Amino acid sequence: MSIFKTAEAGEVKAKQLSKEGCKVTLAVEATPALVAKSFQNAAVQVQSRAQMQGFRAGKVPLDLVKQNFGGHIKERALDLVVKAAITGALEETKLNPVTVPVLTKGDFSSFSEDKSFSFEIAVDVAPEFDVKDYKGIVLTKKTETATDAEVQENLERVLDANARLETADDGAVVDDKCYAVVHYKGKRNGTEDYKLSADSELIDMAAPQTMPGLAEAVKGMKKGDSKTFETKEGEDTLSFEVTVDEIKNKVLPKLDDSFAKDMGFDTLDALKAKVKESLDAEAKQNARRAETAEIEDHLVKMNHFDLPQSLVDEYTESSLRNFVTSMTRMKPEQLTAEQRKSFEERIRPSVEKDLRVGYIIHAIAKKENLEATEADWKAELDKSLASSNGNKAEEKKIKTFFDERKAHIMATLSERKVFDFLKAQAVTK
Repeated sequence: MSIFKTAEAGEVKAKQLSKEGCKVTLAVEATPALVAKSFQNAAVQVQSRAQMQGFRAGKVPLDLVKQNFGGHIKERALDLVVKAAITGALEETKLNPVTVPVLTKGDFSSFSEDKSFSFEIAVDVAPEFDVKDYKGIVLTKKTETATDAEVQENLERVLDANARLETADDGAVVDDKCYAVVHYKGKRNGTEDYKLSADSELIDMAAPQTMPGLAEAVKGMKKGDSKTFETKEGEDTLSFEVTVDEIKNKVLPKLDDSFAKDMGFDTLDALKAKVKESLDAEAKQNARRAETAEIEDHLVKMNHFDLPQSLVDEYTESSLRNFVTSMTRMKPEQLTAEQRKSFEERIRPSVEKDLRVGYIIHAIAKKENLEATEADWKAELDKSLASSNGNKAEEKKIKTFFDERKAHIMATLSERKVFDFLKAQAVTK
């Protein structure tokens, strides 16, 4: 950490050279006074770590430090000057960067203790725009209840999840609808491969298989039948000897009061009512999401402005790393240039849309005076505390979370206010 956080008045001069989109280029000059002060502070900092024979660490006289560690002092002074001057320049120009400013130009060879130091920085700032066309958004009316067909489909899925397998009658053959229990041994290019062997493997004949050709080979076979077959895997030839041990059929339970009781309900009607209630809640939630998506699409379409590209790059990289880590077995560093480019092209549009929506929502909140207040934050905290049912340890966790995440929670509450406002102003057709 620097000894001082910023420069004093008059120690930094800043001038805006250009602005393209959200990128501002500033010319920054650190005066001789700031440079001299930075060299002094740098010398003291280097002294605190300096070691020389005959002196304890950190106790080397300052004049000897300057004689023997001049390069270290200059390097540290340059770092102090640049940081202090950038902070002072941002204060002077009243710019609020969205990412860390980047030093783009500077003659470091001319940096010395007795004269000023000038350089240029690039600063990405938030977009400036007048938000428009956010009242009276036309929304499509969404269905908020489940249909009888959807209820029946859900019940059939419940039946399927509670199905059982029964041994097929004697003489049954393997078909597309049954399950076959088999054992097999396999060879790869004529050599036995234990990875191609299995005992008592259950095959769902209606589902895709990982072992190529196996399901097709056993089709039409009866219990006890054996068969050899070959298939290809890339350039390899795989050969198998497979035997059908058993054939089973999936049997669904009957949809009646007895099944409903097994599921914890008094009657079939009670089960149907619960399914309907759950599906209605899901339909209502989906309708709210669809409404929000419609509003976001409209706002993005009607409000055009440049985004800070450094922020887009930063969020794209973060999203890419999260996506690759969670959805593949690879590490982001293992991606080829072509794979990285492909992922970025898929992720960037979503990142840009989310950023754009965020700026628009913030602008509406400011324009309509919908920003969250301390009272809103306190009400949300009280609501969460009420859910702890008096558990002191849980209450402490909630309070800590709300304190640590206050800015994020306030932003979320503001966003909620804005969307409530937009939906109230919208026209539903």
